[in-house]
Amino acid sequence: MDCINNLKNKYREFQEAMEVCFPKVDKNLIVELLGELKEDEFPGYNLQIKLREGFDEDRFRESILRDFGVLPAFHRDEKYGGHAALEHRVNFDTLSYLSNMEDVDFIKGSRAGGGRASIGPRMERTEEDKISGPPGGKA
Repeated sequence: MDCINNLKNKYREFQEAMEVCFPKVDKNLIVELLGELKEDEFPGYNLQIKLREGFDEDRFRESILRDFGVLPAFHRDEKYGGHAALEHRVNFDTLSYLSNMEDVDFIKGSRAGGGRASIGPRMERTEEDKISGPPGGKA
């Protein structure tokens, strides 16, 4: 039983660490990225970045262009607001940088490249997302 309890405690600690280190990042993206980083130190991802209401598109665009060398695509939805799509190589430093930007509400992503077809720049929302809001339950 000690082994099982130890595993449960470590998992709880891991979940708490994800929330502290990356409160704006989808937890599924973090777990997936951990596995990908074992094989590739900068795997390619299509990131969907939900932006706060009234975000400064020019400032966000310039920051991404300056620091990543790519231009994000912007999309607006009447019901869910604006988001940016960014395809780039990602590691935890990348997620931390994006997560610390004041215009960012939350970040989701899917693996791109390596024979994988991108689903395109969109912010998918499940019924649970529509009810609970962004990852971590923060509105």
